[in-house]
Amino acid sequence: MENKQILRRKKILGGNLWSTVLVIIAPLALYQLFNSFYNLIDAAICAQISTSAQTKVVAINQIKSTISAFGAGLAAGGAVIVSRRYGAGDLNAAKHNASNMLFMSLVLSAILCLILIPLAYPILLMCAVPDASSSEVILFFSLQLIELIFVSINNCFIGLEKAKGNSKIILLLNLLVLVVKISLTATLVFGFNLKNIMFVELSTIIAQALLTVIGLMIMFGKNNILKMEFKMLIPKKKYVLPILQLSIPIFLGKFVMSLGKVVVNSMCGHFWNTYESDVVIGSLIVGTLGVSNNMCGLITSPTNSFEEGESTIVSQNLGNKNMRRTIKAFIVTLIYVSIVSLVGYVLMRFVFINQLIELFSSPDKDAEIYKSMVKEIFVWDSLSIPALGITAAVLGLLYGYGQTKLSTILNLSRIGSRIIILLIFHSAAPDMSPTLCAGLSMGISNTIILIISISFLLIFLLKIKKKGYMGMHMSDPEPEISDLKFE
Repeated sequence: MENKQILRRKKILGGNLWSTVLVIIAPLALYQLFNSFYNLIDAAICAQISTSAQTKVVAINQIKSTISAFGAGLAAGGAVIVSRRYGAGDLNAAKHNASNMLFMSLVLSAILCLILIPLAYPILLMCAVPDASSSEVILFFSLQLIELIFVSINNCFIGLEKAKGNSKIILLLNLLVLVVKISLTATLVFGFNLKNIMFVELSTIIAQALLTVIGLMIMFGKNNILKMEFKMLIPKKKYVLPILQLSIPIFLGKFVMSLGKVVVNSMCGHFWNTYESDVVIGSLIVGTLGVSNNMCGLITSPTNSFEEGESTIVSQNLGNKNMRRTIKAFIVTLIYVSIVSLVGYVLMRFVFINQLIELFSSPDKDAEIYKSMVKEIFVWDSLSIPALGITAAVLGLLYGYGQTKLSTILNLSRIGSRIIILLIFHSAAPDMSPTLCAGLSMGISNTIILIISISFLLIFLLKIKKKGYMGMHMSDPEPEISDLKFE
Protein backbone atom coordinates (compact mmCIF):
# COMPACT_ATOMS: atom_id res chain seq x y z
CA MET A 1 0.00 0.00 0.00
CA GLU A 2 1.39 3.37 -1.03
CA ASN A 3 2.37 6.02 1.49
CA LYS A 4 -0.34 8.69 2.01
CA GLN A 5 2.17 11.40 1.12
CA ILE A 6 2.88 9.73 -2.24
CA LEU A 7 -0.85 9.25 -2.97
CA ARG A 8 -1.46 12.94 -2.18
CA ARG A 9 1.29 13.94 -4.61
CA LYS A 10 -0.26 11.75 -7.34
CA LYS A 11 -3.65 13.41 -6.75
CA ILE A 12 -2.12 16.89 -7.13
CA LEU A 13 -0.31 15.89 -10.32
CA GLY A 14 -3.03 13.81 -11.97
CA GLY A 15 -6.29 13.66 -9.99
CA ASN A 16 -9.61 15.42 -10.62
CA LEU A 17 -8.88 19.12 -10.10
CA TRP A 18 -12.29 20.05 -8.68
CA SER A 19 -11.84 17.60 -5.81
CA THR A 20 -8.06 18.16 -5.55
CA VAL A 21 -8.37 21.93 -5.12
CA LEU A 22 -11.15 21.43 -2.58
CA VAL A 23 -9.27 18.77 -0.58
CA ILE A 24 -6.07 20.85 -0.48
CA ILE A 25 -7.62 24.26 0.15
CA ALA A 26 -10.64 23.51 2.40
CA PRO A 27 -8.52 22.63 5.49
CA LEU A 28 -6.31 25.69 4.86
CA ALA A 29 -9.40 27.91 4.56
CA LEU A 30 -10.82 26.53 7.81
CA TYR A 31 -7.43 27.02 9.47
CA GLN A 32 -7.37 30.66 8.37
CA LEU A 33 -10.99 31.12 9.45
CA PHE A 34 -10.18 29.88 12.96
CA ASN A 35 -7.07 32.06 12.93
CA SER A 36 -9.30 35.06 12.26
CA PHE A 37 -11.55 34.06 15.15
CA TYR A 38 -8.35 33.87 17.20
CA ASN A 39 -7.66 37.57 16.49
CA LEU A 40 -11.29 38.59 16.96
CA ILE A 41 -11.54 36.77 20.28
CA ASP A 42 -8.35 38.47 21.46
CA ALA A 43 -9.85 41.84 20.60
CA ALA A 44 -13.17 40.92 22.26
CA ILE A 45 -11.42 39.75 25.45
CA CYS A 46 -9.35 42.93 25.54
CA ALA A 47 -12.57 44.92 25.15
CA GLN A 48 -13.68 43.42 28.47
CA ILE A 49 -10.55 44.87 30.05
CA SER A 50 -11.18 48.31 28.51
CA THR A 51 -11.65 50.05 25.18
CA SER A 52 -8.16 51.47 25.64
CA ALA A 53 -6.66 47.99 26.08
CA GLN A 54 -8.40 46.79 22.94
CA THR A 55 -7.15 49.78 20.93
CA LYS A 56 -3.55 49.21 22.07
CA VAL A 57 -3.60 45.49 21.27
CA VAL A 58 -5.15 45.96 17.83
CA ALA A 59 -2.67 48.74 16.95
CA ILE A 60 0.36 46.71 18.12
CA ASN A 61 -0.88 43.62 16.26
CA GLN A 62 -0.70 45.64 13.04
CA ILE A 63 2.97 46.41 13.78
CA LYS A 64 3.62 42.73 14.55
CA SER A 65 2.10 41.77 11.19
CA THR A 66 4.55 44.12 9.48
CA ILE A 67 7.56 42.57 11.22
CA SER A 68 6.31 39.00 10.74
CA ALA A 69 6.35 39.60 6.98
CA PHE A 70 10.08 38.75 7.05
CA GLY A 71 9.55 35.18 8.25
CA ALA A 72 6.29 34.69 6.36
CA GLY A 73 7.90 35.74 3.07
CA LEU A 74 10.83 33.38 3.60
CA ALA A 75 8.51 30.47 4.39
CA ALA A 76 6.24 31.20 1.41
CA GLY A 77 9.13 31.42 -1.07
CA GLY A 78 10.79 28.33 0.37
CA ALA A 79 7.55 26.36 0.15
CA VAL A 80 7.21 27.16 -3.57
CA ILE A 81 10.75 25.88 -4.22
CA VAL A 82 10.19 22.74 -2.13
CA SER A 83 6.87 22.11 -3.96
CA ARG A 84 8.59 22.33 -7.31
CA ARG A 85 11.40 19.95 -6.29
CA TYR A 86 8.83 17.59 -4.77
CA GLY A 87 6.69 17.69 -7.91
CA ALA A 88 9.77 16.88 -9.98
CA GLY A 89 10.50 13.91 -7.69
CA ASP A 90 13.85 15.30 -6.43
CA LEU A 91 13.54 14.51 -2.73
CA ASN A 92 17.18 15.24 -1.88
CA ALA A 93 17.00 18.82 -3.19
CA ALA A 94 13.58 19.32 -1.55
CA LYS A 95 14.99 18.23 1.85
CA HIS A 96 17.99 20.54 1.57
CA ASN A 97 15.82 23.49 0.51
CA ALA A 98 13.49 22.82 3.44
CA SER A 99 16.34 22.59 5.95
CA ASN A 100 18.06 25.76 4.72
CA MET A 101 14.72 27.60 4.90
CA LEU A 102 14.30 26.60 8.56
CA PHE A 103 17.85 27.69 9.43
CA MET A 104 17.43 31.08 7.75
CA SER A 105 14.10 31.65 9.51
CA LEU A 106 15.63 30.97 12.93
CA VAL A 107 18.58 33.29 12.33
CA LEU A 108 16.38 36.04 10.89
CA SER A 109 13.86 36.01 13.75
CA ALA A 110 16.64 36.06 16.38
CA ILE A 111 18.32 39.05 14.70
CA LEU A 112 15.02 40.93 14.50
CA CYS A 113 14.43 40.41 18.23
CA LEU A 114 17.91 41.63 19.14
CA ILE A 115 17.53 44.77 17.03
CA LEU A 116 13.88 45.70 17.64
CA ILE A 117 13.35 45.03 21.36
CA PRO A 118 15.68 47.91 22.38
CA LEU A 119 13.83 50.13 19.85
CA ALA A 120 10.36 49.24 21.16
CA TYR A 121 9.45 52.69 22.48
CA PRO A 122 10.42 54.77 19.39
CA ILE A 123 8.65 52.24 17.12
CA LEU A 124 5.44 52.43 19.17
CA LEU A 125 5.62 56.22 19.32
CA MET A 126 6.18 56.56 15.57
CA CYS A 127 3.18 54.30 14.88
CA ALA A 128 0.87 56.40 17.09
CA VAL A 129 0.12 53.55 19.51
CA PRO A 130 -1.85 54.92 22.51
CA ASP A 131 0.21 55.16 25.75
CA ALA A 132 3.38 54.21 23.84
CA SER A 133 5.60 55.21 26.74
CA SER A 134 3.89 52.97 29.33
CA SER A 135 5.81 49.94 30.57
CA GLU A 136 2.74 47.75 29.95
CA VAL A 137 2.63 48.60 26.23
CA ILE A 138 6.41 48.30 25.75
CA LEU A 139 6.47 44.90 27.51
CA PHE A 140 3.50 43.68 25.44
CA PHE A 141 5.26 44.64 22.21
CA SER A 142 8.54 43.04 23.35
CA LEU A 143 6.71 39.79 24.13
CA GLN A 144 5.19 39.84 20.67
CA LEU A 145 8.67 40.06 19.17
CA ILE A 146 9.71 36.98 21.19
CA GLU A 147 6.57 35.23 19.94
CA LEU A 148 7.76 35.78 16.37
CA ILE A 149 10.67 33.36 16.94
CA PHE A 150 8.15 30.56 17.48
CA VAL A 151 5.93 31.84 14.67
CA SER A 152 8.83 31.79 12.18
CA ILE A 153 9.49 28.09 12.92
CA ASN A 154 5.77 27.38 12.69
CA ASN A 155 5.57 29.18 9.34
CA CYS A 156 8.28 26.88 8.00
CA PHE A 157 6.48 23.79 9.29
CA ILE A 158 3.15 24.94 7.83
CA GLY A 159 4.82 25.92 4.54
CA LEU A 160 6.41 22.47 4.19
CA GLU A 161 3.15 20.68 4.90
CA LYS A 162 1.47 22.89 2.29
CA ALA A 163 4.26 22.00 -0.15
CA LYS A 164 3.31 18.34 0.25
CA GLY A 165 -0.39 19.16 0.00
CA ASN A 166 -0.91 17.97 3.58
CA SER A 167 -3.33 20.67 4.66
CA LYS A 168 -5.34 18.46 7.05
CA ILE A 169 -2.59 18.35 9.69
CA ILE A 170 -2.27 22.16 9.52
CA LEU A 171 -5.95 22.51 10.38
CA LEU A 172 -5.89 19.96 13.21
CA LEU A 173 -2.77 21.33 14.91
CA ASN A 174 -3.88 24.92 14.66
CA LEU A 175 -7.25 24.00 16.14
CA LEU A 176 -5.27 22.62 19.08
CA VAL A 177 -3.32 25.89 19.32
CA LEU A 178 -6.55 27.89 19.17
CA VAL A 179 -8.11 25.91 22.01
CA VAL A 180 -4.97 26.23 24.17
CA LYS A 181 -4.69 29.96 23.48
CA ILE A 182 -8.33 30.80 24.21
CA SER A 183 -8.45 28.57 27.30
CA LEU A 184 -5.31 30.15 28.78
CA THR A 185 -6.42 33.70 27.99
CA ALA A 186 -9.88 33.19 29.48
CA THR A 187 -8.40 31.50 32.58
CA LEU A 188 -5.85 34.24 33.23
CA VAL A 189 -8.01 37.26 32.39
CA PHE A 190 -11.35 36.12 33.79
CA GLY A 191 -10.53 33.18 36.08
CA PHE A 192 -7.61 34.84 37.91
CA ASN A 193 -8.83 38.38 37.13
CA LEU A 194 -5.41 39.31 35.67
CA LYS A 195 -6.82 42.08 33.50
CA ASN A 196 -3.60 43.11 31.83
CA ILE A 197 -2.80 42.79 28.13
CA MET A 198 0.54 41.15 29.01
CA PHE A 199 -1.29 37.96 30.04
CA VAL A 200 -3.15 37.91 26.72
CA GLU A 201 0.22 37.78 24.95
CA LEU A 202 1.72 35.20 27.34
CA SER A 203 -1.13 32.85 26.40
CA THR A 204 -0.29 33.32 22.74
CA ILE A 205 3.41 32.58 23.29
CA ILE A 206 2.63 29.34 25.16
CA ALA A 207 0.22 28.20 22.43
CA GLN A 208 2.68 29.01 19.63
CA ALA A 209 5.53 27.29 21.51
CA LEU A 210 3.39 24.13 21.71
CA LEU A 211 2.96 24.16 17.92
CA THR A 212 6.72 24.72 17.53
CA VAL A 213 7.54 21.60 19.57
CA ILE A 214 5.07 19.46 17.59
CA GLY A 215 6.25 20.95 14.28
CA LEU A 216 9.92 20.21 15.00
CA MET A 217 9.06 16.62 15.97
CA ILE A 218 7.26 16.15 12.64
CA MET A 219 9.92 17.90 10.52
CA PHE A 220 12.69 15.72 11.99
CA GLY A 221 10.48 12.62 12.32
CA LYS A 222 11.42 9.40 10.52
CA ASN A 223 7.99 9.08 8.86
CA ASN A 224 8.26 12.48 7.15
CA ILE A 225 9.00 12.03 3.45
CA LEU A 226 10.94 15.34 3.64
CA LYS A 227 12.67 14.36 6.89
CA MET A 228 15.26 16.95 7.95
CA GLU A 229 18.69 16.20 9.38
CA PHE A 230 20.85 18.56 11.41
CA LYS A 231 23.69 18.37 8.86
CA MET A 232 21.28 19.68 6.20
CA LEU A 233 20.69 22.88 8.21
CA ILE A 234 24.10 24.19 7.15
CA PRO A 235 23.29 26.77 4.44
CA LYS A 236 24.53 26.09 0.92
CA LYS A 237 24.46 28.63 -1.89
CA LYS A 238 22.71 26.39 -4.42
CA TYR A 239 19.80 25.84 -2.01
CA VAL A 240 19.69 29.29 -0.39
CA LEU A 241 19.74 31.47 -3.52
CA PRO A 242 16.58 30.06 -5.18
CA ILE A 243 14.69 30.53 -1.90
CA LEU A 244 15.89 34.12 -1.52
CA GLN A 245 15.07 34.96 -5.14
CA LEU A 246 11.43 34.04 -4.55
CA SER A 247 11.18 35.02 -0.88
CA ILE A 248 12.50 38.58 -0.99
CA PRO A 249 9.76 39.84 -3.35
CA ILE A 250 7.09 37.99 -1.31
CA PHE A 251 8.49 39.47 1.89
CA LEU A 252 8.55 42.95 0.36
CA GLY A 253 4.95 42.53 -0.78
CA LYS A 254 3.73 41.39 2.64
CA PHE A 255 5.90 43.97 4.42
CA VAL A 256 4.70 46.85 2.26
CA MET A 257 1.06 45.81 2.70
CA SER A 258 1.35 45.55 6.49
CA LEU A 259 3.50 48.68 6.75
CA GLY A 260 0.88 50.53 4.73
CA LYS A 261 -1.76 49.63 7.32
CA VAL A 262 0.51 50.93 10.07
CA VAL A 263 1.16 54.14 8.11
CA VAL A 264 -2.57 54.68 7.50
CA ASN A 265 -3.22 54.05 11.22
CA SER A 266 -0.57 56.59 12.13
CA MET A 267 -1.95 59.15 9.66
CA CYS A 268 -5.46 58.72 11.06
CA GLY A 269 -4.12 59.05 14.60
CA HIS A 270 -2.44 62.35 13.72
CA PHE A 271 -5.14 63.73 11.39
CA TRP A 272 -7.91 63.40 13.95
CA ASN A 273 -6.02 64.00 17.19
CA THR A 274 -9.09 65.72 18.62
CA TYR A 275 -11.38 65.07 21.57
CA GLU A 276 -15.04 64.11 21.57
CA SER A 277 -16.66 63.38 24.94
CA ASP A 278 -13.17 63.17 26.51
CA VAL A 279 -12.14 60.58 23.91
CA VAL A 280 -9.27 61.04 21.43
CA ILE A 281 -10.92 60.28 18.08
CA GLY A 282 -7.63 59.52 16.34
CA SER A 283 -6.74 56.82 18.88
CA LEU A 284 -10.15 55.21 18.48
CA ILE A 285 -9.82 55.17 14.69
CA VAL A 286 -6.49 53.35 14.99
CA GLY A 287 -8.28 50.66 17.01
CA THR A 288 -11.42 50.53 14.85
CA LEU A 289 -9.41 50.15 11.64
CA GLY A 290 -7.75 47.09 13.16
CA VAL A 291 -11.09 45.67 14.34
CA SER A 292 -12.66 46.21 10.90
CA ASN A 293 -9.64 44.49 9.34
CA ASN A 294 -10.13 41.53 11.70
CA MET A 295 -13.82 41.35 10.80
CA CYS A 296 -13.07 41.37 7.07
CA GLY A 297 -10.41 38.76 7.85
CA LEU A 298 -13.14 36.24 8.67
CA ILE A 299 -13.60 36.02 4.89
CA THR A 300 -10.39 37.41 3.38
CA SER A 301 -8.14 35.13 5.46
CA PRO A 302 -9.85 31.94 4.22
CA THR A 303 -9.84 33.27 0.63
CA ASN A 304 -6.13 34.05 0.95
CA SER A 305 -5.61 30.35 1.63
CA PHE A 306 -6.80 29.71 -1.93
CA GLU A 307 -3.70 31.63 -3.02
CA GLU A 308 -1.46 29.40 -0.88
CA GLY A 309 -3.06 26.09 -1.84
CA GLU A 310 -3.22 27.01 -5.52
CA SER A 311 0.48 27.97 -5.61
CA THR A 312 1.33 24.51 -4.20
CA ILE A 313 -0.69 22.77 -6.91
CA VAL A 314 0.74 25.03 -9.65
CA SER A 315 4.37 24.69 -8.53
CA GLN A 316 4.19 20.89 -8.15
CA ASN A 317 2.72 20.59 -11.64
CA LEU A 318 5.39 22.86 -13.07
CA GLY A 319 7.95 20.55 -11.46
CA ASN A 320 6.19 17.75 -13.35
CA LYS A 321 6.35 19.89 -16.58
CA ASN A 322 2.56 20.15 -16.91
CA MET A 323 1.65 23.74 -17.90
CA ARG A 324 -1.87 22.94 -19.04
CA ARG A 325 -2.83 21.62 -15.63
CA THR A 326 -1.58 24.81 -13.92
CA ILE A 327 -4.03 26.93 -15.93
CA LYS A 328 -6.87 24.49 -15.24
CA ALA A 329 -6.03 24.67 -11.51
CA PHE A 330 -6.22 28.47 -11.68
CA ILE A 331 -9.66 28.43 -13.34
CA VAL A 332 -11.04 25.98 -10.77
CA THR A 333 -9.58 28.04 -7.91
CA LEU A 334 -10.99 31.27 -9.35
CA ILE A 335 -14.51 29.82 -9.51
CA TYR A 336 -14.34 28.49 -5.95
CA VAL A 337 -12.87 31.68 -4.45
CA SER A 338 -15.35 33.95 -6.28
CA ILE A 339 -18.29 32.03 -4.82
CA VAL A 340 -16.82 32.03 -1.28
CA SER A 341 -15.96 35.75 -1.46
CA LEU A 342 -19.37 36.85 -2.71
CA VAL A 343 -21.32 34.72 -0.24
CA GLY A 344 -18.98 35.79 2.58
CA TYR A 345 -19.41 39.47 1.75
CA VAL A 346 -23.21 39.21 1.79
CA LEU A 347 -23.21 37.33 5.13
CA MET A 348 -20.75 39.73 6.80
CA ARG A 349 -22.23 42.93 5.46
CA PHE A 350 -25.96 42.24 5.70
CA VAL A 351 -26.54 39.32 8.10
CA PHE A 352 -23.96 39.20 10.92
CA ILE A 353 -22.61 42.76 11.05
CA ASN A 354 -24.43 43.82 14.23
CA GLN A 355 -23.68 40.58 16.09
CA LEU A 356 -19.97 40.88 15.30
CA ILE A 357 -19.79 44.49 16.40
CA GLU A 358 -21.45 43.59 19.71
CA LEU A 359 -18.39 41.44 20.48
CA PHE A 360 -16.46 44.66 21.06
CA SER A 361 -18.74 46.03 23.76
CA SER A 362 -16.82 47.17 26.82
CA PRO A 363 -17.76 48.56 30.23
CA ASP A 364 -16.35 52.00 29.25
CA LYS A 365 -18.54 55.03 28.65
CA ASP A 366 -17.09 55.45 25.15
CA ALA A 367 -18.08 51.90 24.07
CA GLU A 368 -21.05 53.09 21.97
CA ILE A 369 -18.91 55.63 20.12
CA TYR A 370 -16.38 52.88 19.43
CA LYS A 371 -18.97 50.45 18.07
CA SER A 372 -20.55 53.04 15.78
CA MET A 373 -17.09 53.89 14.39
CA VAL A 374 -16.33 50.21 13.76
CA LYS A 375 -19.60 49.83 11.86
CA GLU A 376 -19.07 52.87 9.63
CA ILE A 377 -15.53 51.82 8.69
CA PHE A 378 -16.54 48.20 8.12
CA VAL A 379 -19.41 49.09 5.77
CA TRP A 380 -16.89 50.55 3.32
CA ASP A 381 -13.90 48.36 4.17
CA SER A 382 -15.96 45.21 3.46
CA LEU A 383 -16.15 46.21 -0.22
CA SER A 384 -12.61 44.78 -0.34
CA ILE A 385 -13.79 41.21 0.34
CA PRO A 386 -14.80 40.17 -3.23
CA ALA A 387 -11.86 42.10 -4.75
CA LEU A 388 -9.27 40.46 -2.48
CA GLY A 389 -10.72 36.99 -3.11
CA ILE A 390 -10.24 37.23 -6.88
CA THR A 391 -6.82 38.83 -6.38
CA ALA A 392 -5.82 35.81 -4.23
CA ALA A 393 -6.58 33.42 -7.12
CA VAL A 394 -4.50 35.55 -9.50
CA LEU A 395 -1.56 35.68 -7.06
CA GLY A 396 -1.74 31.92 -6.46
CA LEU A 397 -1.02 31.29 -10.14
CA LEU A 398 1.70 33.95 -10.33
CA TYR A 399 3.41 32.68 -7.13
CA GLY A 400 3.38 29.13 -8.45
CA TYR A 401 5.21 30.37 -11.54
CA GLY A 402 7.73 32.20 -9.37
CA GLN A 403 6.45 35.66 -10.37
CA THR A 404 6.77 36.94 -6.81
CA LYS A 405 8.07 40.38 -7.83
CA LEU A 406 4.58 41.21 -9.02
CA SER A 407 3.28 40.90 -5.44
CA THR A 408 5.62 43.70 -4.39
CA ILE A 409 4.36 45.92 -7.20
CA LEU A 410 0.73 45.09 -6.36
CA ASN A 411 1.11 45.87 -2.68
CA LEU A 412 3.06 49.07 -3.36
CA SER A 413 0.16 50.10 -5.60
CA ARG A 414 -2.34 49.17 -2.89
CA ILE A 415 -0.62 51.19 -0.19
CA GLY A 416 0.20 54.09 -2.49
CA SER A 417 -3.41 54.38 -3.62
CA ARG A 418 -4.68 54.00 -0.04
CA ILE A 419 -2.48 56.82 1.27
CA ILE A 420 -3.26 59.08 -1.72
CA ILE A 421 -7.03 58.52 -1.35
CA LEU A 422 -6.84 59.22 2.39
CA LEU A 423 -4.89 62.45 1.78
CA ILE A 424 -7.33 63.57 -0.93
CA PHE A 425 -10.39 62.96 1.22
CA HIS A 426 -8.81 64.62 4.26
CA SER A 427 -7.72 67.75 2.38
CA ALA A 428 -10.55 68.08 -0.16
CA ALA A 429 -13.40 67.17 2.19
CA PRO A 430 -12.35 68.28 5.71
CA ASP A 431 -15.92 67.91 6.98
CA MET A 432 -16.13 64.25 5.94
CA SER A 433 -16.54 61.79 8.81
CA PRO A 434 -13.11 60.41 9.84
CA THR A 435 -14.46 56.86 9.80
CA LEU A 436 -16.00 57.32 6.33
CA CYS A 437 -12.71 58.74 5.08
CA ALA A 438 -10.68 55.84 6.51
CA GLY A 439 -13.14 53.16 5.37
CA LEU A 440 -13.36 54.46 1.81
CA SER A 441 -9.57 54.59 1.48
CA MET A 442 -9.44 50.87 2.36
CA GLY A 443 -12.28 49.74 0.09
CA ILE A 444 -11.29 51.78 -2.97
CA SER A 445 -7.57 50.87 -2.80
CA ASN A 446 -8.31 47.14 -2.70
CA THR A 447 -10.65 47.46 -5.69
CA ILE A 448 -7.87 49.24 -7.61
CA ILE A 449 -5.57 46.32 -6.81
CA LEU A 450 -8.06 43.89 -8.35
CA ILE A 451 -7.95 45.80 -11.63
CA ILE A 452 -4.13 45.93 -11.61
CA SER A 453 -3.77 42.21 -10.73
CA ILE A 454 -6.08 41.17 -13.59
CA SER A 455 -4.00 43.32 -15.95
CA PHE A 456 -0.82 41.58 -14.75
CA LEU A 457 -2.47 38.20 -15.20
CA LEU A 458 -3.52 38.86 -18.79
CA ILE A 459 -0.04 40.11 -19.72
CA PHE A 460 1.58 37.07 -18.09
CA LEU A 461 -0.76 34.58 -19.78
CA LEU A 462 -0.14 36.14 -23.19
CA LYS A 463 3.61 35.99 -22.54
CA ILE A 464 3.73 32.29 -21.62
CA LYS A 465 1.33 31.38 -24.40
CA LYS A 466 3.64 33.02 -26.93
CA LYS A 467 7.08 32.21 -25.46
CA GLY A 468 6.45 29.31 -23.11
CA TYR A 469 7.99 28.92 -19.65
CA MET A 470 11.35 27.30 -18.85
CA GLY A 471 11.23 25.24 -22.04
CA MET A 472 7.57 24.24 -21.56
CA HIS A 473 4.68 25.31 -23.81
CA MET A 474 0.89 25.28 -23.55
CA SER A 475 0.75 23.05 -26.63
CA ASP A 476 2.80 20.31 -24.94
CA PRO A 477 0.86 17.11 -24.19
CA GLU A 478 0.23 16.39 -20.52
CA PRO A 479 3.13 14.24 -19.24
CA GLU A 480 3.16 11.15 -17.09
CA ILE A 481 3.67 11.65 -13.35
CA SER A 482 7.39 11.69 -12.56
CA ASP A 483 8.72 9.09 -10.14
CA LEU A 484 10.07 10.06 -6.73
CA LYS A 485 13.81 9.61 -6.47
CA PHE A 486 14.59 8.22 -3.00
CA GLU A 487 18.15 8.38 -1.67
